[in-house]
Amino acid sequence: MSMNRVVRAAATVILLAILVPLLVLSSAAVGPAPRHWSGVSLSGWELPLVDARPRQEPGTVRAPHLDAVTDRLIARGDGGWQAVVPLHDGSVYVETTRLDPSLFAELGRDFGGDRVSVVYAPLAPQVSPDGGGGVPAQTLWQRTDPLVTWATLMFGFPWQLGAALLLTAVAYVVAARARRRRAAGTAAVPAG
Repeated sequence: MSMNRVVRAAATVILLAILVPLLVLSSAAVGPAPRHWSGVSLSGWELPLVDARPRQEPGTVRAPHLDAVTDRLIARGDGGWQAVVPLHDGSVYVETTRLDPSLFAELGRDFGGDRVSVVYAPLAPQVSPDGGGGVPAQTLWQRTDPLVTWATLMFGFPWQLGAALLLTAVAYVVAARARRRRAAGTAAVPAG
């Protein structure tokens, strides 16, 4: 009996480890940008066949804090960010190949969640603000840092984490009720 509980606990952990990041990414793709605990939202993501980034509308005015955000990213010395793009509402988004909790925390602290958001583009080509000399070449694993990105997706977005916990609990309750009904149904049938 105890081995069964260990298996169920392990299955729950694995389910949550997959479900929470998928909820965060799907929320970012369909529109309601999930907010990191720092207040900065994940406003989209981009892969070769899927482009779920916010669109820059024609006539977009240059955001007054665009240069400050770019300078802050350069000062971090982090080669993960790819671009800073102004949006029509006066905000900007930072396109990055990895989701780092310190990036969200610094952007939230320095600029606030209403002025800056993040777009996740793990397969974007490597760029350097100074034309290639300042950032050493990195492998895809180094540039995307999948373990840190996964941890950020897993623990950085409280609404999605709570929703995944709730969905998992509901699934286990429904499964337990179904097992009880099957057991009650087989016990009520007389052996013939």
